[in-house]
Amino acid sequence: MKQESGKCYELILNYNCNARCGFCSQGDFDKSLNAPFEAIARNIYSAYKDGYRRLGLTGGEPLIRPDILKTIALGKSVGFRFIRVQTNGIKLADPAFCRSLVKAGLTFCKFSFTTDKAAEHDALVGVPGALKKALAGLEHLRKLKIRLGTNILVNRLNFGRLPEIIKFYLGRGITNFVTIYPVYNGAMAENAKKLGVSLPDCEPYFEEAVKTMEAAGLPGEILFLNTPPCFLKGREKLAIGLDLFNTLVTDPLGGRTDLDANADAAKVKGPPCRSCALNKKCRGADEQYIANFGWAGFEPVKKAGTGKKAEAAGRVYLSDNEKCLVEILRIKSGASTKEVLALSRNIVLCRDCSDGNAVMTSAESLIAKGFVKSGFARGIYRWSLARPYEEIKKWL
Repeated sequence: MKQESGKCYELILNYNCNARCGFCSQGDFDKSLNAPFEAIARNIYSAYKDGYRRLGLTGGEPLIRPDILKTIALGKSVGFRFIRVQTNGIKLADPAFCRSLVKAGLTFCKFSFTTDKAAEHDALVGVPGALKKALAGLEHLRKLKIRLGTNILVNRLNFGRLPEIIKFYLGRGITNFVTIYPVYNGAMAENAKKLGVSLPDCEPYFEEAVKTMEAAGLPGEILFLNTPPCFLKGREKLAIGLDLFNTLVTDPLGGRTDLDANADAAKVKGPPCRSCALNKKCRGADEQYIANFGWAGFEPVKKAGTGKKAEAAGRVYLSDNEKCLVEILRIKSGASTKEVLALSRNIVLCRDCSDGNAVMTSAESLIAKGFVKSGFARGIYRWSLARPYEEIKKWL
């Protein structure tokens, strides 16, 4: 559900890591750089004062910092109700640590899963047993009912199995996916021949991945980063970057980067872009990609925004927004939209809702899935669970 402010403040806490990913675009960054806690605190306070309401913590690997709980707790005490950590998940094998993170104020954990195959994942991240530990952490956090998501870094070893990988993680409680096409910097530049794969080769599997999410009843819960929209034909709106990022990033040295002001950096446009319907919105292709693969397969979008609609088929899943609404209606049956918005402030799954349209969208989707029913009287919609909560909770 929509937040009061869509502005996100992203803190890169460190560059050191407990993994050695062969695809890391930060592979040549100085691993000794760690933001001092005093600077982190100043940035968190100033970000909230400047109107940011989403706090993202990343690295390197942020969870290896000994002050990570202190950092999250500070963000919560300042007023952030949406606090996300991007992690490889290795440290989350400890259930007590997971409980401490949530108690401190963590509301969203974004994992970096590369595949569903342990040997392949462990080889890609350079840590034996990494997937087993991360999956244990995923289950711990799922039981604690916070938001869960994953970034899937596309590479030569996994691109042909994207639909299967997505199905695997759907079955383990993740319903929010970002498919990331790699940036050929750092370790990924060194391993380009081993791990690189072209966008034209990925395109049919991108389409199948989207169809998998549509069939699961989650058409808007998969996005694509570093992927020009011309490789998402009919679903161009799923390309991250066509709209504003509204994100400010601060690195361990205190340098700040406005993603929107710097979105065109390292991007180039070529002959196919000139007649593309999205030429004004699309920033183009990464220059290192073009250096490796050229412009083969790029085709101008003739008409954008038409989209493709697919009905859910087979096993359906609930998005985090939908799970949030179910939890609220468990508390108060027959809640109005206004009451849902008020009650959402006590639900960790919620993203600090303020938009009645978000409630309506989630309710309508849940009605279509058979989990919610509506009533309308005196100009007010009221929502109730259409099935007993005990029956619904296996979808949560």
